[in-house]
Amino acid sequence: MKILIVGAGASGLILAIRLKLNNPKYTLIIIDKNQKAGRKLAVSGNGRCNIGNFNLNSKFYRNKAISEKVFSKYNLQQQLNFFESLGIKTKCLDKLYYPYSESAKAFVDYLFNYAVNLGIVFGFQEELFDYKSEDGFILAYTNKAKYKINKLVFATGGKSYAKLGSDGTCFDILKKHNYAVTDLNPGLCPIRTVESTKNVSGLRVKGKVTLFLDKKEFYKEDGEVLFKNDGLSGIVIFNISSIISRNINKFKFASINLDLFPSYTLEQLVKEFTFKASLPISNFLSGYFIKNVAEYIFKRAKINYSKQVFSVNEIKEVARICKNLNFTFSQLYDFDNAQITIGGLASDNLKEDFSSKIEKNVYFVGEILDNDGLCGGYNLMWAFGSALFLGDILCK
Repeated sequence: MKILIVGAGASGLILAIRLKLNNPKYTLIIIDKNQKAGRKLAVSGNGRCNIGNFNLNSKFYRNKAISEKVFSKYNLQQQLNFFESLGIKTKCLDKLYYPYSESAKAFVDYLFNYAVNLGIVFGFQEELFDYKSEDGFILAYTNKAKYKINKLVFATGGKSYAKLGSDGTCFDILKKHNYAVTDLNPGLCPIRTVESTKNVSGLRVKGKVTLFLDKKEFYKEDGEVLFKNDGLSGIVIFNISSIISRNINKFKFASINLDLFPSYTLEQLVKEFTFKASLPISNFLSGYFIKNVAEYIFKRAKINYSKQVFSVNEIKEVARICKNLNFTFSQLYDFDNAQITIGGLASDNLKEDFSSKIEKNVYFVGEILDNDGLCGGYNLMWAFGSALFLGDILCK
């Protein structure tokens, strides 16, 4: 059995290792347009490689049905057990799982060296141009070679982080072979807002963040928001960006509300601010926020923050803004700033075993499929889980 895997990322590496361990006589070849394996994986989790989440649930994924199919066989513990069997120790920090080293680069290096020692062949700076079926085999053409193989697996990822190899060009090949590809949009990325944030760029606030689509509450999460020159960022905003992207053609208007005092009612906050405003300071919000953020809130309330005395209505307005610091969605950041791709190969193209309905002996795994998760290890769990799932099928 000779199998060509296109893509040496998270899915491709795990799939190849799984197959070779169970079938040592298989010939496994992985090609990748990059100079080394796992370039995107090596920068994941801010370099720490968040490989899992204690709270694995299909509700955090766009395609719940396909997620449940994979995770019913390869849940969190089963994935961790697989890594342990390879000699990779893991640790749990605040319900998030990491390699014991907390180094994404060390994790990738280990997987690559493990694969090489198993006899898996790698072809780097090698790009698939096209392929065709012939006499029960598949002929795959790259910029370096022609392969006669039994099975072809696409593990190329999506369109995010083009500089790390996931540029979406593989979708163009698949479209030529009559595959349906859903609309591709950036996910887990910052968002641009109509309201200016330049004066607080680089600063952070915490609170309850709520997404409204066409003025209806759609999603909420507690978290930290990072202000950028032209909008918002941070993990909670990344999640909101993906939810916006998943529904991009289903709404006309989106807004994000920051409640900076979620444990207070508006009345309680007004009462507290009334007392603080009686103290001998000009900007009573400076007891809660750093200077630029405090001034920004006053400006959004259209109140002069350098005043010595504030009226009852002014205090109420400042409290209202703190409970409802609202931002109007303008646009998503582009793919170069996105951690994942929303969209991909439509599941209608697939059989139950992740093989193609259109062509024999062609398979798909990982981010190339139209499925994505929120922040917190969910996307790597999908990459690893789907690879192990397909690995079991191809081992038979």
